[in-house]
Amino acid sequence: MAEEQGFGVLWYTEWLSSLEAHVHGIKRIIYDGRTKYQRVTLAETGSFGLTLFLDGYAQSSEYDEFVYHESLVHPAMLTHPHPEKVLVIGGGEGATLREVLKHPSVKRAVMVDIDEELVEIVKRYMWKWHRSSFDDPRVELLFMDGKKFVEETSERFDVIILDLTDPVSGTPGVHLYTKEFYETIYDKLTPQGVMVTQATSTRYNVKAFSVINNTVASVFPVARPYKVFVATFYSEWGFALGSKGRDPLKIDKEEISRRLQSLDLRYLDLETFYYLFHIPKYIREEMQKYTQISTRDNPLQIEI
Repeated sequence: MAEEQGFGVLWYTEWLSSLEAHVHGIKRIIYDGRTKYQRVTLAETGSFGLTLFLDGYAQSSEYDEFVYHESLVHPAMLTHPHPEKVLVIGGGEGATLREVLKHPSVKRAVMVDIDEELVEIVKRYMWKWHRSSFDDPRVELLFMDGKKFVEETSERFDVIILDLTDPVSGTPGVHLYTKEFYETIYDKLTPQGVMVTQATSTRYNVKAFSVINNTVASVFPVARPYKVFVATFYSEWGFALGSKGRDPLKIDKEEISRRLQSLDLRYLDLETFYYLFHIPKYIREEMQKYTQISTRDNPLQIEI
């Protein structure tokens, strides 16, 4: 990330790789500082409106955060026949929690995020994301290591949503994408439980997308990769869904349609739900090149 003045505008450079960058024209910086864990920049950008940057990378923007969050949350929630207890690991903006709470069946939602300072910043400046979801009486908000919580809790959940940072080499996130961690997730799910994790970019990190899905498939009897285009990320973004029971693509369409209609969504409808799971041929062919399963001894690591 770099900042410089030009043509009377502050330019914020987001390096997507060593060979590619996107330059944001900044109208106004709302917040810029460091928490214990990361640098947090909240700025009004020319193209995407209010945008949250973490350690120099766009985390979400008001332009299309709903595309990412609806796509992350609802396929898993709809795959479970009646989700009452939901666990969210990560999701500091509160938007993942916001989408979970739209389901009338939900009686309890636990959100675990390690960065309490970030959540306080979000509460102050990003109401459009959380919509006061942190204050919902169904919510328990915990500030601790998500891996530690999953390993130590005796509670079982219908749906577990992993809204995590990428498994970047040298960071704790590497251990949240391994077979051993997914086996722990499996054990913390109820008999028809469903999990979903963000699975990185299908453009910059197709290997990581493939390996994450391989790893989920090594643990869950039903595993489905899917993706959605997020303009803020300049890429289709990948996800990996694992289910103990139902296959999202074999659920009666009338059920999916009926449950979608009960939700207040901007992006996802019945047609879009099925489109998410349509992986283009060139990506499927690329994915076949990677057979690795991420393990504790040989974890997936993204080099930046």
